[in-house]
Amino acid sequence: MLFGYLCATFAQDTVFNRVVTVERDYQPEVEEAQAISTTPTFIQYTPKLNPVVYSTYSEPLSIGYNLPTLPASENRFTSPSPLNGMVEGAFGHRNTHFLFGYRLQKNNTSLDLYANHDAYWGKDALSQSAVGVQVTHHFRGADLYYGLKADNEAYAYRPIFDWRALCNGDAHIGIRSTNYHSFQYRIQTGDTAFVATDWAVEHHAKSHIDLWWSNQKHSSGVKSYIQNTFYSVLDNQPITSPRHAMRFEPFYEYNNKHIYLHAGINLDMNVGTGELLSKVDNLSFAPSPNVRFEWHTTNNLFHIYANAMGTYGLSSLEEYMGYNRYLNIGQGLAWQYPRAYTPVDAQLGFKLRPIKTLLIDIYGGYAYLYNAYNMEAVLDENGRLTDYILWLKNYQRWKVGASLHYHYRDIVELNVAGNYYFYQQDPIPPMDPNDPYFQENRIKGTTIFDRPNWDLKARLDVHINSKWSIYSDNYFAGSRWAYTSLGKAQLRPIIALNIGCRYTVNKRLSAYVQLEDYLHRKNDIFYGYQSQGCHFLAGVKYLF
Repeated sequence: MLFGYLCATFAQDTVFNRVVTVERDYQPEVEEAQAISTTPTFIQYTPKLNPVVYSTYSEPLSIGYNLPTLPASENRFTSPSPLNGMVEGAFGHRNTHFLFGYRLQKNNTSLDLYANHDAYWGKDALSQSAVGVQVTHHFRGADLYYGLKADNEAYAYRPIFDWRALCNGDAHIGIRSTNYHSFQYRIQTGDTAFVATDWAVEHHAKSHIDLWWSNQKHSSGVKSYIQNTFYSVLDNQPITSPRHAMRFEPFYEYNNKHIYLHAGINLDMNVGTGELLSKVDNLSFAPSPNVRFEWHTTNNLFHIYANAMGTYGLSSLEEYMGYNRYLNIGQGLAWQYPRAYTPVDAQLGFKLRPIKTLLIDIYGGYAYLYNAYNMEAVLDENGRLTDYILWLKNYQRWKVGASLHYHYRDIVELNVAGNYYFYQQDPIPPMDPNDPYFQENRIKGTTIFDRPNWDLKARLDVHINSKWSIYSDNYFAGSRWAYTSLGKAQLRPIIALNIGCRYTVNKRLSAYVQLEDYLHRKNDIFYGYQSQGCHFLAGVKYLF
């Protein structure tokens, strides 16, 4: 049926009835192509670029071990330079500053050179200079190094308005392991000469021997330090006997991804002075702990730490003058009793990172200070300063503190750290009320001298753009009591506000201007000696 229907349909189509006659074969022809004569219109297109927001300092703050203290440089956002040399110079209102450093590397030998100078002039002029060189030879598995350095401190000694100079020269040589074998070592020896002009020359023969074994998690060993001190006393000066200080620290360490433990003990001895814990006239023995513990979470958001340390003085003139360059040198040469001793200085704290760019550290601590340094300003009958002498007291010290570290991209960085201290002085021994020094010692025994109850450091860095940056470094401290031969005197709180601006010309050259103590506080350094007050520095820094 379907077949019949299709045949009927096709019969009605006339196409099937047409006749086609083929006269010849078909010859196709391809026409020659013609170029297009029309010139296309060029459309100018200027893309609109969206601003890219990025940061070269975008890593989250690390809450890990050994958080660095407040930075000392003007601007921490500056990238480290691969250049080997640097020179910096600045001048200002009664101020000069110079700094030079250079490293030369050739094959397996490196040479390091440095020099610096800082000075300010006026009634309390002070000049500090240093120069040094160190050569290191890199062998397979060890470094051999040796070096020389010297520094000088010249200053106006006000009681007689004369110049005084303290000089220090050091020569040392040592070898240390550099590979990661299980046995490690460091051996170093050298000599240091400390010169108090017109008074004495003090020689320190210093030696370090550190030996330890370690693997991926465990370490154990012993560190040792020996210092032999000899004096060349000039004419008509007090006689001081040689002193020999020794320290041995056996220790054990454990370190994994979350826990760090250092358990050691400091065994300090001093031959030539003291009776401390020995009951021998020329021998002192002063042990102290050396323990550190740290733990942090896997996500690096919380960290807890604790430590207990201790120190013992070296009974040297260099240590004595390091406390206050204006002290009576003759007293320092004549002293034979034990130096400052801290049996324990303990601290407990935790670090918290609530957001990736904010780190908070909160801590508290306790320390016992034996033979802690205190000063007396000696005044004449008119109240004018003539000298400083040192006396010793025992303290207990409690402290609480906190620090904050915050950054916003590479634009702003803020560091703040503050502490509050509470001191308690050991009771003075019973004394005869008829003793002429009873009143003086009673005053000394009831007041904490030379130590503020609180201090605060604050630093702000602002990176305006690739060329300009500003920084501000500030220090605050509470009032202090000073002891003078005419009685107690209270020193004002310290407020030191400093600000600076840096302009980066290129990767090698930059210039800066600093304004220091712009409130012109003239803060008390010691009783009778004040800081310079408001002054400025303008300088340049060049890398090569």
